[in-house]
Amino acid sequence: MMTWWTLAVTAYPETQSRAHAELDAVVGRGRVPTFSDYPHLPYVRAMVKEILRWRPASPGVPHRSTEDDWYEGMFIPKGTICIPNVWHMNHDPEIYGDNAANFDPARYLDKTGGDIESGSSDAKEEGHATYGFGRRVCIGRYMANNSLFIQIAMILWACNIKRKTDTSGQPLPLDVDGFVDQGIVVSVGPPYISKSMADFCGDSADVRTLLSARSLRASQKLSPSLHMNVSCGVCEHRRPIHK
Repeated sequence: MMTWWTLAVTAYPETQSRAHAELDAVVGRGRVPTFSDYPHLPYVRAMVKEILRWRPASPGVPHRSTEDDWYEGMFIPKGTICIPNVWHMNHDPEIYGDNAANFDPARYLDKTGGDIESGSSDAKEEGHATYGFGRRVCIGRYMANNSLFIQIAMILWACNIKRKTDTSGQPLPLDVDGFVDQGIVVSVGPPYISKSMADFCGDSADVRTLLSARSLRASQKLSPSLHMNVSCGVCEHRRPIHK
């Protein structure tokens, strides 16, 4: 998810600028963000929801029908294995609007910049279907949300992520759709890391975490691409992360 988030804030720099402004106003430059800042950083929290909606990490968990049923003229016998199309649910324009294909954390905020209690979806308080539903909803979703929140807050507090430029100073192109297999099937590859994955974001990359991660097949292609097209530097008012 953090790999996709890095691509998202690079492809949509206005989201990074808004998060920087929020962090500067709430946290300032004298300390790092902590979980005590959680209630006061609605846009960073919205980033967590939006990256989970925009690029769901896994397909829906299979369920089995407990009785005969009909859905839109299709008969579903008892005992049928059903796999929800989470990708389509998370990109339904009837729920998320005409810009459902875009990374836009503001969809989870009201006009004043505060939280919309149920997000832009009917998937309970999460605002997306990535964690599943019912008794099979992801039991680790709170830990996942908190982990993504603090990682995003810390990185944006310290860094300004920019696209690399060519010799003429023009930003190199980014393909936000070239690594996406739309549908209900997601293939999981073996543990993967490359030198480019470790150093595309400079000092802010947590190599130990990356070494222990199981990557999706798409991430194996995505990370080297980010290395070629993204630089993670320190802008004039941000400082590097000290380990």
